[in-house]
Amino acid sequence: MSTYFAILTEVGEAKLANAIALGQTLKLKNLAVGDGNGNLPMPVRTQKALVREVRRAGLNQLTIDPTNTSQIIVEQVLPEDVGGWWIREIGIYDEAGDLCAVANCPPSYKPLMAEGSGRTQVVRIVLIVASTAAIELKIDPSVILATRKYVDDQDITVRAYSDAQLAKHLAAADPHPLLAKLSYVDQQDGKVAIYADQQLAKHQAAADPHPLLAKVAYVDQQDRNVTADAAQRLAGHMAAADPHPLLAKVAYVDQQDTSARAYGDQQLAKHQAAADPHPLLAKVAYVDQQDTSARAYGDQQLAKHQAAADPHPQYSMKEVATLPKFDASKKLANAEFVQQELGNLSGISAFPNSRALVAADFGKAFYFSNGSVLATLPRPDSLGTGQIIGRKVTFFGFNKIDGTVVPAANAFLRYDVANITSILVKFGQSVSLVAIAADTWQVIDSTAELWRNADFAGELGVLRNWRRLPNGDIEQWGTISGSASMAPFTPNLTFPIAFPNACRSISVQCMNELSSAGFSGRTTDKTLSRTGAWVSNSNGVTAVPDVLSWRAIGN
Repeated sequence: MSTYFAILTEVGEAKLANAIALGQTLKLKNLAVGDGNGNLPMPVRTQKALVREVRRAGLNQLTIDPTNTSQIIVEQVLPEDVGGWWIREIGIYDEAGDLCAVANCPPSYKPLMAEGSGRTQVVRIVLIVASTAAIELKIDPSVILATRKYVDDQDITVRAYSDAQLAKHLAAADPHPLLAKLSYVDQQDGKVAIYADQQLAKHQAAADPHPLLAKVAYVDQQDRNVTADAAQRLAGHMAAADPHPLLAKVAYVDQQDTSARAYGDQQLAKHQAAADPHPLLAKVAYVDQQDTSARAYGDQQLAKHQAAADPHPQYSMKEVATLPKFDASKKLANAEFVQQELGNLSGISAFPNSRALVAADFGKAFYFSNGSVLATLPRPDSLGTGQIIGRKVTFFGFNKIDGTVVPAANAFLRYDVANITSILVKFGQSVSLVAIAADTWQVIDSTAELWRNADFAGELGVLRNWRRLPNGDIEQWGTISGSASMAPFTPNLTFPIAFPNACRSISVQCMNELSSAGFSGRTTDKTLSRTGAWVSNSNGVTAVPDVLSWRAIGN
């Protein structure tokens, strides 16, 4: 038996037979090379993948062997910029991604230029098939490299075709049947010249070849009529006694100017002769008197202000009453009111008994001092007329005593965007609540019931068990019946949720006491993915109903 050979896989044989039976084609698309994991592999019909694939890309050429029409030749060009590995195995894949043919080859190292040497290498497989017509190359010509022989062969073919077409063209009696001949063009030119001469003769012989144009005599007559009419109108205008009746005469304008000057002089004389020509303006003496009075009044007021025991009573340090809680008026506030309204807590108190909160409780922190205590949150709008939106209250567990916060029957308690019926605050934990609407309290800061926090989300059940950890890791676990599935290790375990990036580790343990000879669980990293893995009892025997416990960590 040959050491190096190529065969169709079971999948490839089935697809080729189906294509032949249906009159269709098997579309081969990609060729992959592998290093055999350091060893020369023997091709197996049941293979679905190479032992260790190092590169996969599209086919460059698929042709029928000219010396044997039952064989096809499949080629791929490896460019200079890929390599750094050995080639010991080759696989051909169809457009569906299935391995249809597999081969081994003498070990060949494909170097990179960074290693000091580089080359373009052609990988070629010869396959014996039942029907070469049933196989088609599926190729993207925009990304596939051509071999030099392929380019040369195509160039020879194109040149031969071009020479044959040129010879036919030159040998044809009329190679350009759509172009007009010289004789035909000359004939048409003669006809056009004769027709033009005839039309010109008719035009020149006509008594009035341009009936739409005005004659010279008509134009001259019209010109004389217009000139005579204009002369008559000008003579009538010049002979009129008052040719411009709408314009003022010079004598009239001079008369109006003289009247206006006389009237102006009379008005100015009256103004200058008046005892008080500007009665609405203040006299200098009056202004001086008012100024003296204002200065005297100002001096008196300043003296009173300086002599007063408390000239600014509104700024005194006297104590004033503390305004009611939540007061939103424009009254002056003392330091106590400001302190209790700021972000600082207004106090810390015990919460010994179950009761509903009142307005005076907000702004404080409470610790549960008795077991099984319920702190009831009323509707925010029931706490008085003051502004309650944005007010906060805090509860914390202390001295190993727990407590529970619940909303009243007509109020809501919200964690994130979901309403909850209660929140248990264990010792060492705390929760802060803020009024955000007339009927709603919102948890804004909590170490209680951390499973509600997105960083600690999870699910516990019979088949689905998983939880998130604050650092971004996800832990999943469960049980599964053992599998005897061996190579190619088909995955039989699907995780409850897919890991966003990757599963980093998985452990399997056989927990059934009926396990034969105490075989343990096992798995393989070849099938480990974001969504599942292959697991089995270590002996791979299905007769023993082993139950496997598994646990996976990822992110």
